[in-house]
Amino acid sequence: MRALFVTLAAAIGAGGCVPTTQETLALSCSDYIGKPISARIAAWGPPRTVYRISPTQIGYIFESRQTAYVGGEPYYTVNYLIGADKHHAPVRKLTTICSGVFVVNAPTDAVPLSERTIVDVVVAKG
Repeated sequence: MRALFVTLAAAIGAGGCVPTTQETLALSCSDYIGKPISARIAAWGPPRTVYRISPTQIGYIFESRQTAYVGGEPYYTVNYLIGADKHHAPVRKLTTICSGVFVVNAPTDAVPLSERTIVDVVVAKG
């Protein structure tokens, strides 16, 4: 019974860690709210499209794709006749896409990019 409890606790603990990483990656688009759009352009390059939403707001459409390889952690199996064997968890490719509209306040086109502050991020689902 104790082995079942330990196995269940390990499974719940491991399962609880996975969404945190994915949520952190998904929230990276909103990290720029309150900062100038020039910082976002410096990080990702020029936007795909720029358009005026209202007389005081402009939308910048960006798309970013980041790929990371996760996994490869070592684990051991024990055979009491021949000893312990070291293995590695499979490595998998994790690609995150942040595509959305960065909304900035700009009452006129004469406002420089360094003074256009991001007020909202509308992330595309898909």
